[in-house]
Amino acid sequence: MVKEYMILAAMWLFGMIGFILFIPQKDRRKGLLAAIMFQALIWLCDMPSFTYGLLSAPVRIFPKATDLTLTINYFFYPILFAIYYVHSKSMNSLWLKITSFFVWISIITIYDYILERYTDLIKYGSLTWLGMWIYIGFLFSISLVCCNWFYKEKTPIQSYVGGTNED
Repeated sequence: MVKEYMILAAMWLFGMIGFILFIPQKDRRKGLLAAIMFQALIWLCDMPSFTYGLLSAPVRIFPKATDLTLTINYFFYPILFAIYYVHSKSMNSLWLKITSFFVWISIITIYDYILERYTDLIKYGSLTWLGMWIYIGFLFSISLVCCNWFYKEKTPIQSYVGGTNED
């Protein structure tokens, strides 16, 4: 039980430090919007995931069921997406953006799988690690599209093909 709380505390600490250190001050508003956008989408996607048994939290011990959800869904993963979103704007190459995207979702999936495998914080129902990788990739993709739409930025295809984003 102590191990789980130490992991959750480390996630909060590294999330706060990461937001302050890895997001430039001029981009903090974009980072905060990206985190809030990711929070909303992960919440919407987690409702069917828990309803249909793809994921489950150990509800027999009350703090574990709530602490993990608050930490992962509403703080840690959204902060990681915010860091990714802010820094993806500075990448000029399409291949660099694609590689960065797959590296981010792969690292987050590995971390999530380690949490599921070696702690009692979360259990995959019928979801495998590949399913979680697709799920996190889907969340990152949709959040990226929504954030780009909000800031009216060109989609990656338009910026490389030479299209315009005028309404």
